[in-house]
Amino acid sequence: MSSRMARFSKSPACRPGAGRSPVHDTMATMRITIVSGADGAPFLHDLAARLAPEDVLTVIAPTVRDHWSAWLKASPDLDALLLVPGTPTTYAVADQLRTIEYSPEWQRTSDQDVATRLVRTELIGTGFSLTEATLAAATRSGLPYALLPACEQRAELHVVVGGDEPRAIHVEEYLADPGAHSPTETVLVAESLSVSPTVVTALQQTDVLVLAPSSRTLAIDPVLRVPGFLDLVTDDLPVIVVDHEDSAPADLVRVAGLREADPGDTHAAPADPAAVLDLARKLVVA
Repeated sequence: MSSRMARFSKSPACRPGAGRSPVHDTMATMRITIVSGADGAPFLHDLAARLAPEDVLTVIAPTVRDHWSAWLKASPDLDALLLVPGTPTTYAVADQLRTIEYSPEWQRTSDQDVATRLVRTELIGTGFSLTEATLAAATRSGLPYALLPACEQRAELHVVVGGDEPRAIHVEEYLADPGAHSPTETVLVAESLSVSPTVVTALQQTDVLVLAPSSRTLAIDPVLRVPGFLDLVTDDLPVIVVDHEDSAPADLVRVAGLREADPGDTHAAPADPAAVLDLARKLVVA
């Protein structure tokens, strides 16, 4: 954790954009920040494999799918982005919990995610922040990027379903079986919400921001809407918007409302890591 944290904690505080400097050749350091949810994991790993050793990649993930399951802090987007590609998936713990009727079906999770949540919950319980716990997990997993939750506070997305007797259910319960529900609106449960200090620093110092091929409804927009986030994306910051069809259920997209406008100096790119990286270098050098 210390090496990852040092990259941010030892950097001088600065106003938005003040820490950015042009890249004068392809071997100079390029700082890329990507907003992505769980479904963007394959893209992230492919892009990371193409980076130069000097490049720095930071990933900002949403937390609106977070919840507590069997007394463990579940962060589905962080869990997926922390998973090392090729890791076999098993469900022994989840199946045993169902056998004893301890947890509902929609909370079924893999043994690998259970291990991640055990460590996260213990670290948070001993005083570490969600950001610190996530950076520690990313370092231990040997991920090629720093992974940051968009915010520290509880902010859970609920979906209002039903007709005559509407009720709000957690978005994860809805996603487990969207065909069983008729959504009418979404509600964000949060007492207070703001972008995390570590994300602030990352955005202040990044050379380019990428909106990954990830669900606008469940990943990209929830991050952009965290209070304070868009204030850090200056009009001249290059923002690459990767083409991607929203993977969220159509009914959820419909009730979630209008898509958040793309911030910064926007540029479209196909969902091709090589093309995105090439465009990023051109924009940073310009």
